[in-house]
Amino acid sequence: MPRIDANLPPLPALRAFAATARLGSLSHAAAELNVSKSAISHQIRALEDSLGAVLLKRGGTTVRAAPTAEGQVLLRAVEEALEQLGRACERIRAPRRRTRRRALVVSGNAPFCALWLAPRVAAFAARQASVDVSLRVLDDEPDWQRDGVDVAIVRTRRDSPPHSNGLPDRTLAHETVFPVASPILLGGAAPDDRALLTRHTLLQEDHYSVPEYGWETWFGVLRAGAVPEERVVRYGGYSPVIGAAVAGAGIALGRSPLVDSEIASGRLVRLFPGSELPGSWRFVLRQNPHAAAAPVLRAFVDFLLAEAQSNPRPPAPED
Repeated sequence: MPRIDANLPPLPALRAFAATARLGSLSHAAAELNVSKSAISHQIRALEDSLGAVLLKRGGTTVRAAPTAEGQVLLRAVEEALEQLGRACERIRAPRRRTRRRALVVSGNAPFCALWLAPRVAAFAARQASVDVSLRVLDDEPDWQRDGVDVAIVRTRRDSPPHSNGLPDRTLAHETVFPVASPILLGGAAPDDRALLTRHTLLQEDHYSVPEYGWETWFGVLRAGAVPEERVVRYGGYSPVIGAAVAGAGIALGRSPLVDSEIASGRLVRLFPGSELPGSWRFVLRQNPHAAAAPVLRAFVDFLLAEAQSNPRPPAPED
């Protein structure tokens, strides 16, 4: 059996160095390890003193901390050692986990979580009494190992190439865009009355790269003339747009499948029969390649695909 060198630096100092070198910041390393920034600094300084070498080029307020040549050598060794320790600990924990509750971590961007995914995650959890299900709001694809996510619903361009993490994406839904409003706002007006566009506030998310999200595009589609800019209220996210529309504050551009439940419940109605545009985005299920074989993950993916298929986007209103 190899002898453990009594002169090895303390493990906390090695972890502090590796986290700082990887994240490029003492502050970020402190947050990850749940210690103070000064503790990280002291540990790295003590490590450098014990080795007689400068391991990190310190960054300023806008410059990342980067490992020196000696630091690169140590970083590779520390990361390999921590990975081996992690695998050994996981092998020890695994038999005990079989008797514990299983965990499932799901992620999606903010509007999709709020308007479509959250109630379905709760419905799945109610069916799976032995599973702890949690939902995280992440705008982009997660870092699978850092974030601990099992399956992510990722918004991608409709024509984006296949993802290459070893597992194919499963398309959950394509966006379709059309105007919506609360029946409270309409009163007795017909849903095809174009005067609605100049009579009421127009609600819009600021999203400059997607034309179908903008009222300028829709005024052209509906041949409604120039956009009355004084009536446009802009929001930095989509959930507030729909919240305002449901409250009767104005007309919004609905996106199926995000607004499907609001339409099904009668809180929103579609306007202008036959008027819709294909969205530039689609939602895909993307699995953690390291957890793809977990039975609970397969069950959740099947559940969401079935939910998407059984809840088609609502039809346009009749003329």
